[in-house]
Amino acid sequence: MVRAAQRGDDGASRAIVEALHRPVLATIFRFLGAGWRREVEDIAQDVFLKVFRALGSFDPTRAKFTTWVYTFVRNHCYDVLKRRRLPTSSLQAVPDGEASRDVVDRRELLPAADLENQELGRRIGEALASLGEDQRMAFVLREYENLDYSEIAAITGVNEGTVKSRLFRAKEALRERLAPWLEAGA
Repeated sequence: MVRAAQRGDDGASRAIVEALHRPVLATIFRFLGAGWRREVEDIAQDVFLKVFRALGSFDPTRAKFTTWVYTFVRNHCYDVLKRRRLPTSSLQAVPDGEASRDVVDRRELLPAADLENQELGRRIGEALASLGEDQRMAFVLREYENLDYSEIAAITGVNEGTVKSRLFRAKEALRERLAPWLEAGA
């Protein structure tokens, strides 16, 4: 299908977009967060434009096509964030004696049953958005897109050990930020 698209076959190009549209949208949304909800479609369209402009340079002996596409997703998401830098939280521990700004009122941990999943999803999204860009991208590609370490390493341009390290730190940070809700049985 990719070779046909490289030769200019519109049907093959359409099939590629149809096959990758949802995973690309989901990755962009999970990486950038809910604050970008209205722009996800436009960002995905920009990614696909870049992919198809560079399609002639794709070499199947060097990478899987999906890995190559996710590299465009990653790079474009980073470009979007550079253009409109969002505030992030530090992952550093709060020194003893200082109050954390993330202290949670226990009453907030017991949402009504019909809102529980929605609330937890929002909290997870906030925790994910608090991660650094490299950790967030590694986490999204591994946990949501189910890519293996070697694919993530190829997409992010680092070795597998660095991917594993980023994933470990991301999971630890998420576990810490979500601990009050996990303890409350969410």
